[in-house]
Amino acid sequence: MEAGLKLFVTPRRFRVVPEKPLVGDFDEEARVRAVPDSITTKGMYFDALMAQLGERDVQAVWSTLKKAPRHGKYQPFLDYPFADALRWLHAVGHKRYPSLPLLEALRRIGRDTVKVFLESKAGRVVKTMTVGPRESLLRMPKMWKATDPQNVISAVEPEPDTVRIDIEGFPGWLDCGVIGTLEQVVMNHHHAPELDVELLGLAKGNITVRWR
Repeated sequence: MEAGLKLFVTPRRFRVVPEKPLVGDFDEEARVRAVPDSITTKGMYFDALMAQLGERDVQAVWSTLKKAPRHGKYQPFLDYPFADALRWLHAVGHKRYPSLPLLEALRRIGRDTVKVFLESKAGRVVKTMTVGPRESLLRMPKMWKATDPQNVISAVEPEPDTVRIDIEGFPGWLDCGVIGTLEQVVMNHHHAPELDVELLGLAKGNITVRWR
């Protein structure tokens, strides 16, 4: 993926496979500031992100938040600015993967969110179901709606072993974390994913997922 120190370059089309990292730089602050205040996300992942940072890093992020949680603790089902989520994600990306480009670090965090979900009570129930990549990917719009209801997401099966997901949402996360999430969904079923990505804006695009 080619990117300069810009907010976003459109359109962009590229193919992603698990063994090849995402590369390129972007203006972190510009990305965060570009997220409208109306875009929110539920607080269920915030505390887990904070727990991966040291006290100094937490305080550094805290001072930049649009809406810090009351009493210092996020509530899982309350809405918080998506821009604040990006700030925590960026900090964790730098902390956990300091030698990687931030896009690749965020992609790996996207993979980790799937692993964390599967260890939750709801995730353990999902694991008991006999489903494959097809069924799991087709369910992603409904899953994402639970945490990010403003997003417009649809999934279709254009051909066997292929699911196309159209997304309007996840500004600043679509070209990295969402990619990691979708490929991890496939890898959890012991298949090798290949993603064709078309980005039409900071928060709009489509990803066609194939597996073998």
